[in-house]
Formats: sequence, structure tokens, C-alpha cells
Amino acid sequence: MNTIFQTKCYFLAIIFLLISFCNMYAQQDDAKPCRAKKEIFAFGPKLSVNATNLCISKQLRTDFLAGADLGLFFRFSPGRLYIQPEIYYQIRNTKIMNWMDDSLYSGPSYDDKYATYHIDIPIIIGIKAIDFKFFKLRFFAGPEFNVKLKDGPIKNYYQLGLITGLGLDIWRFTIDASYSFVGYIYPYSRSCNNIIKVGVGFKCF
Repeated sequence: MNTIFQTKCYFLAIIFLLISFCNMYAQQDDAKPCRAKKEIFAFGPKLSVNATNLCISKQLRTDFLAGADLGLFFRFSPGRLYIQPEIYYQIRNTKIMNWMDDSLYSGPSYDDKYATYHIDIPIIIGIKAIDFKFFKLRFFAGPEFNVKLKDGPIKNYYQLGLITGLGLDIWRFTIDASYSFVGYIYPYSRSCNNIIKVGVGFKCF
């Protein structure tokens, strides 16, 4: 529990410093005359709300509950195409609806809610369908890697999946809506997570 708490504190401190830096940079940049400038590189903090459910073959079903992501994004976009690696500290909340194999389970009773904590790393490749200076419409997809930080009702696992969605850039704000289908690498071979996510970020450059 102490490790999870310390991780949260580190992430919050980094995000606070980045937001402060971004705010100072934005004020300086906005004071300059308006000029057309290609956005080759951008990075910044990002906060998302997620809704996740878990299934392990026909053995386990969970209900969708709201969770949260807090992290950073890095965007490289020399043209309409761009690549955007991201890293998040992710909290997933869920509720077990049914469990058929108790050998893998050692947690709360059915219908109880619980939280799991993860590091999530999507690598997004996208295209700007509309690319104006202060407004952009994007479509994206890419691989996603996830590792669970703390053992809980479901044993530790690593995940690999696919994320897809669309995004809007309005001034320095970036808004993404995405769906992730994430399968297990280890230890469950016939398992998946469905993750729906809406996030807001702020571009520092």
C-alpha cells in the first residue's frame, strides 16, 4: 500500500510541475505576434476517465465502473501523420458479477467493488483529418502495453492490446475518446479487458 501511495504522490508532483511550466510557457508564447507554426513536437500532462470490464473466458465477468488515468503524452508530427507515445498511472475500478473457477480467485465476494493499479503505455499512430492552426481533428490507433502494479483479487498479469479512437485539438488542449481491447499475455490466454476512455491533455509546445 505504501508503494502505491508513493507512486501516486510522484505522479501528482510531476503533473503539477508540468502544468505550472506549461502555463508559464503558454503565457509567454501567446504574448508573441500570431504566426503560422508547424507543431513538430508537443508534450504535456493528460488526465482521463476510464470505464473497464474484465472477462476470463466464460469463468469471470465484471461490470463497467469508472476509473482514472494520470500521465504524460509525447507527440511527434512533422506532417499530417503523427506518433504519440503515452505513459499513465491507471486506476481501474470493477465489480465481479460471476466467477466459475475459484482456483484463480482470492478476493472479495461477488458484487463487491475493488480497484487495481497499473502502468499503461500506448503507442499511438494517427492522422490529422483536419489540420488548422487552432483546431485539429485526428483519428488514431496503435498497440498498448499494460502491467499490473499490485496483486489483488485477480493475480498479477501483463497485457498487450490495441487502442483506437478519435481526438480534437483546440488551441493547446487535446481531447481524446478511445476504445481499447486488451488481451492477456500472462497468465490467462483466453482473457480480455474492454476499456473506454475520455481524456483531456494540455500541450506544452
